[in-house]
Amino acid sequence: MGEPFADLLFQDLRKIELIDPWRVAGHPVGVTGSSLLAGAMALHFGDLAVICSSPLRYAHTEQGTAIAAWSSAGMLSLGYRVSVVRTEDAGLVLPAGSCGLTVSAKDLRLRGLLGPELPLMLLQRLTEDGGVGAIQLRVGGAEWFQLLYRRDLDGAIEFSPVGARHHIEAITVDSPADELGWLHPASAYPFVMDGQYWRTAHPKDWPWPLAREWRSQPASCQYRQVMKTALLARFAQHENLNRRLLALRCPVAVADVPVCLLEEVAASALVFQTEYRARMMCSTLYKT
Repeated sequence: MGEPFADLLFQDLRKIELIDPWRVAGHPVGVTGSSLLAGAMALHFGDLAVICSSPLRYAHTEQGTAIAAWSSAGMLSLGYRVSVVRTEDAGLVLPAGSCGLTVSAKDLRLRGLLGPELPLMLLQRLTEDGGVGAIQLRVGGAEWFQLLYRRDLDGAIEFSPVGARHHIEAITVDSPADELGWLHPASAYPFVMDGQYWRTAHPKDWPWPLAREWRSQPASCQYRQVMKTALLARFAQHENLNRRLLALRCPVAVADVPVCLLEEVAASALVFQTEYRARMMCSTLYKT
């Protein structure tokens, strides 16, 4: 396939900005193996920047950018959203995140991703895998890089050498500050259940009668049921979290959440979503 952004040719890669960079214990922030992972990123080439952002995290719909190129559907969807802006305007286009990180060309060299020569943009191409596209870039002093949409990893954008797609065996979430911290019961997503306001789903915030009876017994069936009901209510009332839960594909262990409970919550949430869409479709057909 052809070159998607011809204006970037022969401009040097100066830095990469990461918004909501991946944070996993034992790895540098934003880095897993030879990959950079983040909710959004800006690749600065000379006076232009390529902005990639995750619709799963930052938009109300999951529609990614479609580029006119050969594909089975005629348009190639990238999964993520992408645009090219002047580098001084990158901050106006990048989504707001909880934290940011800048990786310079020097940092990329230290990690072995770039060679000593000037990292000029030399070649570009689009690729397709299973109907989802990706941008591939070739800069001086390095092999081909790819920009992938990792919906399975909480909708992250991955920048990595071609063929080095990162695989994560499992993730442990000990607090809301960790990667995937929105899965933790203590994450700040309030909801209403049985007419009562719950600040979080964590046992410390349970209404007093429930807390008194069950929060000291995390292995009991009653604790499990209260936690499941609370998490279902939270995800049902925060649509963006519900979409992220259903997209997740890596095994996750969350503190204060019984084993396999998240999988049960996700299965119930999927049934609810399917039934809701069916009702909405029937309602639309009836009105027409």
